[in-house]
Amino acid sequence: MIGRWYRYGLLLLLWGHAFAQQQETPLRGYLLDPQGQGIEQAAIVWAADSSRYTFTRADGSFELWLPVGRQTLRVSFLGKEKYFTVKMPVEQPVRWLWESLYLDEVVVEGKDTLLQEETSAFRFTALQAKRAPTPFGDFNKILASLPGVVSNNELSSSYSVRGGNYDENLLYVNGMMVYRPLLIRAGQQEGLSFVNPDLVEEVRFYTGGWQAAYGDKLSSLMLIRYKEPKEFKASLSAGILNSAAHVEGVAAAGRMTYVAGIRRKSARYLLNTLPVKGQYLPNFVDAQAWLTYKLSPRHSLKSLLTYARNRYFVQPDFAQTDFGTVNRKLRLSVAFDGQEQMRYDITQNSLQLESQWSSQLHTQWVFSFIRTLEREFTEVEGAYRLCEVGQNFGAGGFNQCVRQLGTGSNYLHLRNLMVGQIWALENRSSYRWQRGHLTEWGMRWSHELVKEFIDEYRFVDSAGYVRISEQIDGTNRVEGQRLSFFAQQSIYVDSLMSVRAGVRATYWTYNGEWNVSPSVQWSVRRRRRLDWVWRGAVGLYQQPPFYRELRGFDGQLRPKVRAQQAWHVVMGADLLLPLLGRPFRFTAEAYYKYLMQLNPYDVENVRIRYYARNDAKGYAAGLDMRLNGELIRGTESWISLSLLRTEEDLAFDDRGYLRRPMDQRLTVGVYLEDHLPSNPSWRVNMQLQWGTGLPFGVPNEPAFRSAFQGKPYRRVDLGFSKYISDVRWSERPFLKSLWIGADILNVLGINNVISYTWIEDVSGQRYAVPNALSARFLNFRIVGEF
Repeated sequence: MIGRWYRYGLLLLLWGHAFAQQQETPLRGYLLDPQGQGIEQAAIVWAADSSRYTFTRADGSFELWLPVGRQTLRVSFLGKEKYFTVKMPVEQPVRWLWESLYLDEVVVEGKDTLLQEETSAFRFTALQAKRAPTPFGDFNKILASLPGVVSNNELSSSYSVRGGNYDENLLYVNGMMVYRPLLIRAGQQEGLSFVNPDLVEEVRFYTGGWQAAYGDKLSSLMLIRYKEPKEFKASLSAGILNSAAHVEGVAAAGRMTYVAGIRRKSARYLLNTLPVKGQYLPNFVDAQAWLTYKLSPRHSLKSLLTYARNRYFVQPDFAQTDFGTVNRKLRLSVAFDGQEQMRYDITQNSLQLESQWSSQLHTQWVFSFIRTLEREFTEVEGAYRLCEVGQNFGAGGFNQCVRQLGTGSNYLHLRNLMVGQIWALENRSSYRWQRGHLTEWGMRWSHELVKEFIDEYRFVDSAGYVRISEQIDGTNRVEGQRLSFFAQQSIYVDSLMSVRAGVRATYWTYNGEWNVSPSVQWSVRRRRRLDWVWRGAVGLYQQPPFYRELRGFDGQLRPKVRAQQAWHVVMGADLLLPLLGRPFRFTAEAYYKYLMQLNPYDVENVRIRYYARNDAKGYAAGLDMRLNGELIRGTESWISLSLLRTEEDLAFDDRGYLRRPMDQRLTVGVYLEDHLPSNPSWRVNMQLQWGTGLPFGVPNEPAFRSAFQGKPYRRVDLGFSKYISDVRWSERPFLKSLWIGADILNVLGINNVISYTWIEDVSGQRYAVPNALSARFLNFRIVGEF
């Protein structure tokens, strides 16, 4: 009898438990950082059943249906976890605080395996960029392994996105728009990239279809947020090619935070591997500081201070290049006389006032000042000899010049000076509604002044005949004011759908042009398939000209140049894949860009020369795919594949659509991290790039524009490192950590081509002589953290 009642009671208890489980109510809330800002893409997981989860939206809001009763939830963000307990049902939205967003650089790795609601968006940490095997620790180099991004020059921090050029990429650091130097002609003349990895907290990178709050460029947007530290830290790093130091901490009883860094880049040893031999003396120095001060609990004053001093000097001596085909090998030998100097100093500073008037209203005022002084001093003559090389091993003259095809000399004279100043005042405001909807608006005013003094010419001396090939002499001045406005609304529906619509307007007094650019982005999830996110974006993006777009090949300004325009149409999806027992993320996006009022250009190394007229139209279409996750537990790796086709139709060319200069049809990028299973402190990092050849043509010959196909770009960089924690000296703490690394750059020793020099023989036939990049190089780095 007792056993029977026991069974009835057990059935009743199970039935009651099942009934209680069926009564589910939504848990709504916000995940916020210490400054009260929403944290996006954090995972909210029900501890009792990990298959039930959701992700926070851009404003930190989330919604998850749970049974009635006390429930425990696990919150995961950037590799860290925290547990919260709630008693369901909950009447009001909960507000959870994530106290620290700063990662332990030893134990915790930054993760990008969560689903993305934003279109064409990527997130990664500074730690990943610092560990990547790159020549100078440039932050931008990790972008080359992302889909849709191309960087075919290890000496330059420039990159191309979905067929665009280097000038079409927008960069913001802590609310300040960053300036890119204009007079640089070759990658070896570039200093350090603007972003200092030691100071970075978060990176968001968009390859297309971004929101209206940021615009005025055609191809990409990068948003960098520097740290606001919680404790004192310092580091010191040294290497063959670069060195750096940084310090961060808290002062004034916790009301002030600071992070500052200084870097030095010395590419001398790497430049000695270039085909042009000579005396290279480059010296690039960069200093930055990010300061914050809390005026009150609601108001903060912040400042970004930067200065870059860049010096490049070379006395070329000799260069020898072998090229041709299997059946016919040619050799170009050049003896140089003279020197080349490039000096430029850039100051970029900002002062910001941030106010959190309430939990809903936030405002930001940014005043910035940019000044650049760029100088070119070059006097170089190159006497060349072009000959045919003997290839018959059994005959005399093997690998020697057996027939001379032409001799002559090229002379280059440069005396160029450019001064630029930009003052800007910008406001960004946002209001978060009760249901999580977000309204944003803002404006920007800037005053720009650019002056350039040009004195340059080239001549060719061949067979006693001197011909001036290019001559530019004059003074240019561009001064004007720009105004821009934006407004956008973000709407979130039950954590399953989000829509962001906005409009942006710009005006420039120099050419008197108004532009209006609408855009909309959306993402959709199904409640039954939360591991899928479908995304899309449509928008008009316009790029008003700056100084370089106004200057033609002859050096003259054309004030009537209008803004280039591009309609972006993007459709894509994210899928979480459980592979190898770990989470992986697969991303695929198809895009089409219709390009209008194009300003055609040619590229030589990293120098872009515009035709300074809006007489072309074109398109860019492609497919980007990426798979990333923990290939090795505790690390993150990814592989990217991109297909691209971009062409343009020029009004002055009757050949119809031609390949654009950045038309790289197929690219593959791989980034791998690995470590010893028994000892994770021993690590290996590899970065691989492969891409089909870019089109090129004969200089100053529009009829042969994009007529030829360049060689593929292939490069593998490999890095080995050892991490040591808690370094002691005589049993006393000396360093918090010590990181020792060795990088083998260009492991396969491939002579990648960056440009072509055109030489004419005695019969008038022209030859495209390839200019190669750096050879294999072994670099050492050591980083100590205090």
